Amino acid sequence: MISLDQVQLLEQKVGSAVEKITQLSAENAALRTKCAELQNALDAKTEQFSSFQSDQNKIEEGILSALDRLNTVENTVLESANADSNADGSVDYSYVSNENNGNNEDNNDPYNNGANSTF
Repeated sequence: MISLDQVQLLEQKVGSAVEKITQLSAENAALRTKCAELQNALDAKTEQFSSFQSDQNKIEEGILSALDRLNTVENTVLESANADSNADGSVDYSYVSNENNGNNEDNNDPYNNGANSTF
């Protein structure tokens, strides 16, 4: 037969199990809430990252476009300079540097075989 002590022990164990279940349910709810908050934060950061990445791509495209435009301007200037020098048959040596470190006394000679001129 079942004794009163056994019934009381069973009641204690059931009460302890109910308390543990209640505690774990509360903890589970808190963890689910925290998980939802973290998921929302992750979604926001992912969206922010995508926005930054899109902005980065636009910046790169802008820089490349500006470089292309600069190359076009440079090529136009060089072509114009070449056309001007070829039109009258003369050559403009104003861009030639005559740094000679004192090795050649004739600093104005553009035809010194490149010994002291830098192109």
